[in-house]
Amino acid sequence: MSHGARSDETLMQEVRAGGVAAFQALYQRHHRAVFNFLLQSLGDRQSAEDLLQEAFLRVFLHREEYRPTATFRTWLFTIVRNLVIDQLRKRRATPETGHEETLDTLVEPSASPLAHAEARELGERLQEAVRRLPPSQREVLILTRLAGLSYEEVAQVTVASVGAVRTTLHRALRRLRDLLGPL
Repeated sequence: MSHGARSDETLMQEVRAGGVAAFQALYQRHHRAVFNFLLQSLGDRQSAEDLLQEAFLRVFLHREEYRPTATFRTWLFTIVRNLVIDQLRKRRATPETGHEETLDTLVEPSASPLAHAEARELGERLQEAVRRLPPSQREVLILTRLAGLSYEEVAQVTVASVGAVRTTLHRALRRLRDLLGPL
């Protein structure tokens, strides 16, 4: 059976037994979502890349502590969330904007220069609005929309109820609409 057909939890059991290929498969499967979460949370590409490596290093180093009572993704994003909290404490500042690589994904590469300019403006407005959300709303929004976690997974990562996650996301989306105004 290929690594692509195996569940994260099965791969993690192989990692616990020393399976390097299984670890690589988990990295390939999850690194983009983790990087996107880190980039949006920290606003700095270099910090996001550093913490991406740190997160997967911790997964490997703490592989013996993993218990399949929760999904691997939940365990991974709990590690990532804790790294973000530590990083933000060190900075003692609000996350910065400047996610050019995220803005570039809003429009097709072959689009006109006007379309690129409009997408860049929309992306900057959206990033500013996301930055202005309360931290709990921003975190839930990024975990659900960028990292692709389910409500249940976000609830486990943030140690909240599923209902609280839904409510927080609803409030975040409503606040975004208010902040963005008419497009």
